[in-house]
Amino acid sequence: MRTTQNLLRCALRFCLASFFLFAASARANVAGSISGTVKDPSDRVVAHAEVTAREVNTGLSYRSKSDESGFYTFPVLPVGRYDLEIFAAGFASYARIGIVLDTGAAITIDATLAINGDDQTVTVADNGLHAETISTELGQVITGTQILSLPLNGRSYTDLLLLQPGVAPASAIAATTVQDVGATILNPSGTLNPGNLSVNGQRETANYFSVNGSDAEEDVNAGTAIIPNLDAIAEFRIVTGDFDAEFGEYSGGQISVVTKSGTNGFHGSAFEFLRNTALDSRNYFSSARGVFQQNQFGGTAGGPVRRNKVFYFGDYQGTRQNEGIDTPQIAVPSEADRTGNLMDFTTGTEGNRLNGVVSGPYLVNILARRLGYPVTQGEPYYLAGCTQVS
Repeated sequence: MRTTQNLLRCALRFCLASFFLFAASARANVAGSISGTVKDPSDRVVAHAEVTAREVNTGLSYRSKSDESGFYTFPVLPVGRYDLEIFAAGFASYARIGIVLDTGAAITIDATLAINGDDQTVTVADNGLHAETISTELGQVITGTQILSLPLNGRSYTDLLLLQPGVAPASAIAATTVQDVGATILNPSGTLNPGNLSVNGQRETANYFSVNGSDAEEDVNAGTAIIPNLDAIAEFRIVTGDFDAEFGEYSGGQISVVTKSGTNGFHGSAFEFLRNTALDSRNYFSSARGVFQQNQFGGTAGGPVRRNKVFYFGDYQGTRQNEGIDTPQIAVPSEADRTGNLMDFTTGTEGNRLNGVVSGPYLVNILARRLGYPVTQGEPYYLAGCTQVS
């Protein structure tokens, strides 16, 4: 019995370890990096300087040291906002605050330490302008603030892929297009845009999608099978060309989505988007407006489980839609009507008055010839032989 329990415990520990290792590796694929060289005022390198990168919202700290060449690096850092601190004996401490690290970004921050025996700190605010001197990739990062600032019918981030140059505004894939295993088009994302768009002339099925580093590709039509709630997206990055060696298999766009995480403070949001026919106009050829009512609602919530250690974040979005059928049907003259016999019309409340009006010049000409007196477009129909009333 004890042997069985020990085996179960070992299996549980292995599963938990595998889960956290997988989660860490998945996050690494959508992380960024910070590196640089530490020097003194005479431009000589400073070795063994202690370098700390602290994420502002979560309080998580990452430590490194400069090597003999004064070079330090944080090769894998989660997306976020960082403060960088550098300390070396005999020098004033150096602090670079407000560093915004996006997915896939490789930021170089060189620091010059001032010589000072007192405990002083030189603080520099980061301006967010960092030239990319290593990677040749062509792409763009769309932040969560930008996403929520734009009106999106359906709330799908894939509609924003068109903001990047080289992305075609339409797809050639139709409902009858046969793809992959002989199947016609599928809708893995429901009514939302699955992202089947041509990037730099490549096929609509040549794009790659990931969420937090995990493959979100749908295998048949090669669109994204996961479209996170817009309020839960921290940012997404689309790379359209000159990929680094880490990207393979797909020749189109590389789209990476990073969702938000919990922080040391409790935060959340709630939303409701309503569309209905209250302000819609009637279809010109329809007798009435078709019913359409759509509600999209939900929210997010996040916070600490243990400050500076463990956090939680969750989101929900629901969609309810009620759509009627718009039947643009218009009456056309019957064979009897064409001869001037309007007895197939129902009489109105005035006894001799028929419902409806003369709808157009075609009937005006027919009725004028058959009845022998002028007929005006828009006037009511009357039974033959009756006196016209106004």
